[in-house]
This record gives sequence, structure tokens and C-alpha cells, in this order.
Amino acid sequence: MLLRNGRIAKVNCLVTFVASAVVSCSPAPDSSLSEVVEIYLDTQNDSTDASVVLAGLPEATIATLRNTTLERDQWSSLLRIAAHDIDEPVTQKPAVLGNYQIDGGNVRFRPMFPFDPGQKYLVTFNHAAVPGAERAKELLNPVSVVIALPKPEIEPTTIVTHVWPSGTRMPENQLKLYIEFSAPMSHVDGLEYIRLLDSKGNEVEDPFLPLGSQFWDSDYQRYTVFFDPGRVKQGLLPNEKLGRSLTEGQSYTLVVDEGWPDSEDIPLKNGYQKLFSVGPPDTTPLNVSSWRLRIPSAHTIQRFVVSFPEPIDYGLVLRSVGVEDSRGNAVAGTVEIESWETRWSFLPERPWSPGSYELVALSILEDLAGNRIGVPFEIDTLQQVEDQPQPEFYRIPFEIKG
Repeated sequence: MLLRNGRIAKVNCLVTFVASAVVSCSPAPDSSLSEVVEIYLDTQNDSTDASVVLAGLPEATIATLRNTTLERDQWSSLLRIAAHDIDEPVTQKPAVLGNYQIDGGNVRFRPMFPFDPGQKYLVTFNHAAVPGAERAKELLNPVSVVIALPKPEIEPTTIVTHVWPSGTRMPENQLKLYIEFSAPMSHVDGLEYIRLLDSKGNEVEDPFLPLGSQFWDSDYQRYTVFFDPGRVKQGLLPNEKLGRSLTEGQSYTLVVDEGWPDSEDIPLKNGYQKLFSVGPPDTTPLNVSSWRLRIPSAHTIQRFVVSFPEPIDYGLVLRSVGVEDSRGNAVAGTVEIESWETRWSFLPERPWSPGSYELVALSILEDLAGNRIGVPFEIDTLQQVEDQPQPEFYRIPFEIKG
């Protein structure tokens, strides 16, 4: 393909850059007509008033279009503009709505709503749609051009605000991590943007469960990273083949790549790293009898505090623990998780009334290694285990005296 005197030889379109608009051309087959049509995005005023211009048409064609009343569908068949997405056929995209007009010797299309900066649009000119052109002996083949307004440069603002567990020491059989962001993120597979490095800086092979796009909260601000349970749990093939992702006595770094896009498709302001060491595996189930309760005084809004002997799963403890009064009604208040997830703190909306209460914990509550109340994550399948249904929740009564 050669560029001669500003025109592309033997190609039915001319690639033009106007006011920084991005334009690329998909040339049609050679035509015997000498005319070369030109399609470009006119942004001479400003990007909010951008329009598509079709230039280079023969005078007779312009005269025909000027003297013929075309319906919207006819104009769209002649000059069609549609959003361009490589993952979806353009034929399935509706044509952009707007107004067509003859502007001097050109056809101009103004969209009903401004073109979205950064969004690509496919513009297709079909000369055969000109009234009477179907009878011509020589026709220009359809010409397709991709246009786009430059995407504005936006300063990244979204950051990683926290990674749970908060502490810097985890058990060898750690089950999951939580990554929290300051703003909603895009609905992508987060595993593409995280790495686990050993103490020598080498990347750990396949440490995480490869289902990364499914583990967002409803606001897309907290992302759950699961260590592959097949490697965590002993006796399974991945564990026997690769071992656990973490090794007792070693240190690791969780790396969050700054390229992770937020909901506006803007990368993070900066990356994030969490350094932690690994202790022995934890195979002991949770035991509610080891929890310590700090009872508030009546007629106050003092906090009711529950202290655990070990860190508890942050995401689960937020929704698995609560307080009920003597009639079984939930007590309204605000929950905070403190001291590296070893303390559950509850601030009531109203002063405490004297009477009987219960701390209620759902059976789904887990520690860092996935051990639940009375049920370890690791169960020896070689032993005969009697199936006993687990209660849905556990209750710890306490009294607030007047």
C-alpha cells in the first residue's frame, strides 16, 4: 500500500487525522473508479460536537442526495455508524442515532448524543445505497473506517486500602485472603493481577484457586483470594503433587499489580505489597467456650466486646456474629473487627436495657485455616466419622444487670 499525494493508492478510503481523532481504515477491494472517498471524525470545535464527515463523493452523487428525501433507515444503509467491539460482531450493534445532512460537497453525520471518548466506532459507507446507484455499471465497494475520540487522561485515584488477615503471620494451611479497594473495581478475574512471591522473589506456582472472577462482594470493592483447597487439604492429589502453597518457617509477599482496572477501566494509583511469615498449620476447630465476653453496663452505649484466642476470618465474622435480646430480636448496632481480627466489637444504637441477651454465631464462622465451630477443616477420611448434623448457629447467653 503506497501513499501518493496524500492519498492511498488503489484503496477506496483516505486515512485522516483531525484534531487528534484516531482513525484507521479497512480498505475495500480495488475499484475502477478514480475517486477516493474520505471518512474522518471532525473535532475542530470540540469533542462534544464531533461529527463524521464523508468527503470525496462525485458531484452527481452529492446532487442526488441533496435532491432526494431519505428516511433514517436509508441514510443508515448509506452511511452506518455503530459501536465497534472486537468481542461482538458489529452487525449485532445498533446504529448510532443522529442527523444526516449535505454540508457543501460532503455528507455530515451528527450523533444525537456525543461520541464517547475512547469508544471505537465502525463507519461504513455503501455507495450502492445511493438512490439510482444500483443501476450504475461501476460501483465503489463498501468502505469501512474505525474512528474514536482520544480517551481523556484521568489521574488514577483507586488504591488497595487493606488486605486481610491484617496480621503478618499466617498458618501454613491459610485458606483465603481479602483485598479491599477504595472504590468499585471492574468485573475482571483478579488473579491476573496478583502474584505470590517466596523469600527469594520467585513466583509460587499456582497457589490460588483458578476461579478468580467469581469472588467479588456486591459492591465490587472487596475481592476474595482462595488458596487452592486441593493443595491445602492433605490426602488430595494437588497436595501430594505440589504441596501446600505456603511452607512453615518461610516468608512470602503478596503483590497486587497497579494495572488492575477499576470500574472506570483506570488502573490503580499504585501497586500494593503485603509481606508475611508462615507458622505451623492450624487444625483445631473453633471452641466457643474459649471466647471472652466483656459485658457492658445497663443504660449506657458501651461496647459489647468478644475476644477470640486466634484471628477469625474477617469476611465471615462480619456477617456471622450478632446479638439478640430475650425475645429473639436482633439488637441494632455497628460492628468493628479489631486487634488483627481477634476482637469483635459491637456498639448499640440505643442504650442497653437490663435483661438477658445472647451472642449468636452462625456455624459458617471460620478461623484463618477454615476450621469451624467444633468442625476442623482437615478430617481424616481413613477414620470412621459418625455423621452428626451441626447446628445452624451457636448461642452464648449473657446478662446485663440493672
